[in-house]
Amino acid sequence: MGAVPWPAAGSILSGVGTLFLLQYLRQHGGKPGADWLLVALLAQALWCFSYGIGLLVFDPTLRWGLEVLTWTGIVWTGVPFLAFGLEYTGRGSLVRTPWFGSLVLVPVITTVLVATNPLHEIVWSGFRIDPVYGAATVSYDLNAWAFFAIMVGTVFAASGTLLLFDTVISYGPLYRTEALAVGLSTLPPGVGLLVWLFGLGPVDQLNLSAVLFLPHVVLDTYAFVGGNMFTYSPSVQRTADRSAIEELENPFLVVDTDERIVDCNPAAETAFDVAKPGVLGEPLERVTGLTVADADARIITDTDGGDHRELTVSTSQLRNESERIVGHTLVLQDITDQRRREQRLEILNRVLRHNLRNDLTAVRGYVGIAADRVDDDELTAMLEGVHDDVDEVLAMAEKARTFERAIETTPSAATVTARDVFESIAIDLEAQQEGRVDVAVPAALTLRTNRELFAVAFANLVENGLVHSDADDPHVTIDLESAAADRTAVFTVRDNGPGIPAHELAVLERGEETALEHGSGLGLWIAWWAVTALGGDLSFETETDGTTAVVRLPGVLESTEADSAVTQPAGE
Repeated sequence: MGAVPWPAAGSILSGVGTLFLLQYLRQHGGKPGADWLLVALLAQALWCFSYGIGLLVFDPTLRWGLEVLTWTGIVWTGVPFLAFGLEYTGRGSLVRTPWFGSLVLVPVITTVLVATNPLHEIVWSGFRIDPVYGAATVSYDLNAWAFFAIMVGTVFAASGTLLLFDTVISYGPLYRTEALAVGLSTLPPGVGLLVWLFGLGPVDQLNLSAVLFLPHVVLDTYAFVGGNMFTYSPSVQRTADRSAIEELENPFLVVDTDERIVDCNPAAETAFDVAKPGVLGEPLERVTGLTVADADARIITDTDGGDHRELTVSTSQLRNESERIVGHTLVLQDITDQRRREQRLEILNRVLRHNLRNDLTAVRGYVGIAADRVDDDELTAMLEGVHDDVDEVLAMAEKARTFERAIETTPSAATVTARDVFESIAIDLEAQQEGRVDVAVPAALTLRTNRELFAVAFANLVENGLVHSDADDPHVTIDLESAAADRTAVFTVRDNGPGIPAHELAVLERGEETALEHGSGLGLWIAWWAVTALGGDLSFETETDGTTAVVRLPGVLESTEADSAVTQPAGE
């Protein structure tokens, strides 16, 4: 027995490598595209083994049977590979459509025609053994169906390859190398098959496509074994991208540069009472009444129940890899409930600010007059208590008004000399409250911050320390603990009072008032809001002999450590 002809040896070796891949990939069964790839590899193994063994068989009848198996492997490779590409890249829903089922008819019909070819010779005619290189190669005249079947299978395989190349372009380095390897692996056997089909090679009867599966197997082994291609599937990312759009509660539309709709989600279909298939390609303005220029616009729509809904429109540009604008996205956010809350709060705020404040001011005056005119000491004390309570409510309203004015009407940032602001706070509060305020902050310390919010925050912290102190001589000190290299200043506001109750600190940390647990006033809340609005944070250290508020704020411009922070009462 002579040596095995090299075309037969190469073909059989390709089949062995294919079986190795099959055995390895069985563990990934059920993952996106894996099952279809296994089917494609089975067809590939049949192709390689039947052709390689056929080159060793010179009996005409047995050789014809092996050629039928070779053709079966050839025509059944393309469709499963296309299905693999669709599922692996997240387009698996297309595999379950009727049109894809119709594609399967091509290999099914071809298999039947090849098996029955002696009866009709639709696929080929003139079958004969025509040896070359010591191998039992065969020659025959290919008919129209043979060209059609192989070309269709080639198109299927090429389409699967293009899907993988799309993954290379679209999904980044996570899938790039492996998908590129699998895509390139289809080229050698594909080229070899076409060279044989059109008789472009030096030996017409020799089909080298099975031998050229060797580089195919090597590249696939690199992708699936070395690169763990099925460990990360782009179908997950593509499905997530699609789900994020489909399940988005807000209407979402995508338009091209001509403002024609190319995609929309179910929420957009509902909002504009349209069906997606009917609006794709239609002008955006005709369907929705909107244009890309309507960014931040507000529109009113009616629901099926007759409820008026207010939507705001936001747009953004879509750019390709070359940073060229290829379209826009529009997202419509339902702000109806938000707008209604704002309106209710605006009305309540106006009532509390104007009507209630004016009425309380009148009540305060009447209570004062009544207290002056009665002779009953007990009744006088009660009226004076009412007078003080009204003063507290009015002071609380004034605090809220000051904070609102500071956060809404002042510039976002300015250069602030901290000690000047603190000394001004100290002078004002010492004139209004009992006690002493000392400032121990370097004169050179400046910050880039909102001056009004800065003053509001510290004024409320200092006032809280004075008002709630039970000491004979209420005392508050504003100090600079540090001015770090990261341009963050850490201030402390220390008092000698009884300490902030734990339940009030808990309210601040939780961020909401409750019916059973609430703060005694707005002062700490305003300080908290102001510090947060400045980009800082506020914390408290409470002891039995007082409380230390620690304020961390960004924006330090200058701090001279040599400039000693002299502690002195503001009034001196």
